Amino acid sequence: MVVGYTLWQGGVGGVTDLIGRLLKWAVVLILFGVVIFIVMKILQKPKIDLVENDRKDMIEAGVLSKPPMVKDLYFTGDKEHGEFRVGKIIGYVQLQSYKDLDILAGLTPEHIAELDRQGKVPANYIIKEDVFIFKTLPFPFSFFEEAKVLRTLEDEHSQLIGDVKVYGVSMIKKYSTYFPNRAHLDIARIDIAIIREAWRGQIHQFLRDMVSITQNAVGLDAQYKKELDQRKLLKLPTPLGNQEEGSR
Repeated sequence: MVVGYTLWQGGVGGVTDLIGRLLKWAVVLILFGVVIFIVMKILQKPKIDLVENDRKDMIEAGVLSKPPMVKDLYFTGDKEHGEFRVGKIIGYVQLQSYKDLDILAGLTPEHIAELDRQGKVPANYIIKEDVFIFKTLPFPFSFFEEAKVLRTLEDEHSQLIGDVKVYGVSMIKKYSTYFPNRAHLDIARIDIAIIREAWRGQIHQFLRDMVSITQNAVGLDAQYKKELDQRKLLKLPTPLGNQEEGSR
């Protein structure tokens, strides 16, 4: 109705002027929204996803250490499910993971000897995993695809030569990471490993935050910072590596 009324009152020139004004207001509103969005992003404390950080670390390490002879990633299936291609391997890394390490906590030599007599070797709770980084889309669309992570045991795939074949029917996805289907209910392997790795990342993040808090606290107290800088100027190194105050 607004366009029709403008056309009736001002003709084609009035409609053109109306459209120009609407475009100007739209640009102003968009710019205003962008400014608000940027300010909110700056003021908002970034969320830390410890599990995702571990996954990205594996992707980065895998891409850097990929063997040149590996090519594509396959699943063998079984007698009722045929072999199928998953994607192209772009990275590989081997890591030591762990099952429930609470079993190992605080073991004495007597406990270890008893485990040996029972045939329960503590080293069996430390597992080696082969991590394959892969993409499913062909070139050049793979540039826009996020890399995916598949974690397997050493005996769950073929040799690392040419096409690597994982012994399984399908994949499952847990915590943004893929595993062979037969690992679905292996809670000690998947859940405990992910939780422990996130726990280590939390400690690392806590130490980083403590450093930042300490630096900010010192910076807020201008007088104390001035005294620290003055002490550094008054202390001279000695030949023994210690510091002693210079004469005032």
